[in-house]
Amino acid sequence: MRKLLLFLLVSIALPALAQNGKKVYADFHGVRYTRQHDGKLGRWEMYANTEKSSTGRKSLCYNADLIDSEGRHEIAAVAYPQVGMQSNLDPDYIEYQILSAKAAKIDGFFIEWGFKPHENDILLREMQKVAAKYDFEIGVNWCDGWLYYDWITKIYPEVNTREAKTEYMAKCYQYLVDSVFTGPTAPMVKGMPVFYHFGPGAKVDEYKKVLSQVKFPQGMKQPVALRRWADWGKLENDKYTPVTRSDDMDAWKKVGEIPTAWLPARVRTRDQAHAEWDNYATQDDVIEFMKPFRDSIWHSNNPAYTIKSGFAMPGMDNRGCAGWGRGHFYYIPRNNGETYQSMWKFCMAEKDSLDMMFIASWSDYTEGHEIEPTIENGDRELRTTLKYAAEFKGEQADERGLTLPLMLFRLRKEARFLEKTKMDVSACQRSLDKAALLISQGRYPVAIGLLSQIENDVKTAKSALAVEMMRLRESDMKIQGKRKLGGYSAEETLSISLPKELVSKLQMNNYVGYLYFEYLDKGNESLFIRSSTQREPKEPFKIVSRIRTDNTGEWKSAKVELYKDNIVNGFNMPTFYLKGNVVVRNLSLGYTIYTVK
Repeated sequence: MRKLLLFLLVSIALPALAQNGKKVYADFHGVRYTRQHDGKLGRWEMYANTEKSSTGRKSLCYNADLIDSEGRHEIAAVAYPQVGMQSNLDPDYIEYQILSAKAAKIDGFFIEWGFKPHENDILLREMQKVAAKYDFEIGVNWCDGWLYYDWITKIYPEVNTREAKTEYMAKCYQYLVDSVFTGPTAPMVKGMPVFYHFGPGAKVDEYKKVLSQVKFPQGMKQPVALRRWADWGKLENDKYTPVTRSDDMDAWKKVGEIPTAWLPARVRTRDQAHAEWDNYATQDDVIEFMKPFRDSIWHSNNPAYTIKSGFAMPGMDNRGCAGWGRGHFYYIPRNNGETYQSMWKFCMAEKDSLDMMFIASWSDYTEGHEIEPTIENGDRELRTTLKYAAEFKGEQADERGLTLPLMLFRLRKEARFLEKTKMDVSACQRSLDKAALLISQGRYPVAIGLLSQIENDVKTAKSALAVEMMRLRESDMKIQGKRKLGGYSAEETLSISLPKELVSKLQMNNYVGYLYFEYLDKGNESLFIRSSTQREPKEPFKIVSRIRTDNTGEWKSAKVELYKDNIVNGFNMPTFYLKGNVVVRNLSLGYTIYTVK
């Protein structure tokens, strides 16, 4: 086997580099967390009042800690990730996303970023670490509106005026110049750093002041800013008419920003066929929206348009957030992938005029325009991206790489599970590292062979595990709390203690555990489940789950995963504490305990 692998490594040439210098980037939306990795959930959860919506839907209530009968978390999205609910800061997940994007000929991610030290800056830096290993680029979609809200003031109270925020924006731009627009992961098109400027923070005069304070390294060209232009337009005689120019955009062009598309306008109002949304667009509307960019930017001879970018998005369904709490539901149909294909086709008809393509987005599950593989859509959007990105760059499309990052990710998680079960998996992890590099280099046949070998090794290792399954009913646990409505009230803390024999097994061995119960969905309350923890910082990691009620008046089933790394199972103390103005009943615990034979 080793001789065969060596032969393949030597005999298969590296894939050809980009033939024409054109680039493809995707917007990256975050931050999404998990209890296991971070002790919190981020954008995976959402609660919002939507009474302003014309749909009649009064609220959103996505409790991402809860797991349904199919094993899926109740995430704030209409589509579910193919790899399940993961943390954006998990290096394994970052690796999966980067390698999946590379396999589709995407050159980099533009992280939605507002300022330092916002949480998205942590995401940016974690992304850069992994991207550097795989020749991938990490840039920003600069949402400077975040800086001009009160978000920065909550961190730095002295930054509380527009003048102070503009001064701080200059520092943020300098940080981007020093840390993002230079270095091995800098996004570069035609030798120039590039970023997407979402806005809507600084005004033009304020932005001029920001630019005047930034110092560029010797020899560095000023980064090219692609300015979001997504004016609404209007509907006349059932035909969408886009905006072809605006005073605001003309002002931004004068400071060097280049108009670039974002999500197409949704000007059509709710009707019988679109009863779940306040506004929507059709596939034809999407193409009409793009025509002013073709006519006034891509076809222009204006030398100020140094980088001309096309744009594509797969569709939109923001029932995960309803306009981030503004109570507005938007929809653009995916049409089984046809909408995304139509946008690529429109841009490829003008490919000779374009320097790059920008995709929105890789990961905005909440607004429902992600292209990352999902249960519902599979990897359809990645296959479309690969097809047209290869055409755009003048390269060959190789679909063999699209499934390998998922295989790699699952094997990494299997190996980490075996490691926690006290098995030596160091050789397996080294092989997985090699496989990741092979995927990154486009050496797919060799990667497939190596991953298949690792898969067999993992199966062999798992066969050496003894598995014990245990289920505890209420009578098997010590529950202390106030009885109510045939169950227990958690208004005053409700505690659960485990049998000592079980505690001993859980402390000594690896396990997968779940807490099951029913709760009365009444009012708008929060039910916290906590445990003692040894992880730092303790405050987030001691939270096992948080459940928001949505006032349906129904008894709802709950299943919550119990992570060994986070939970201290105590001998002479309760393991779980439930607190909140919520009634629960039918509590039970399920454990699958793994030991080496």
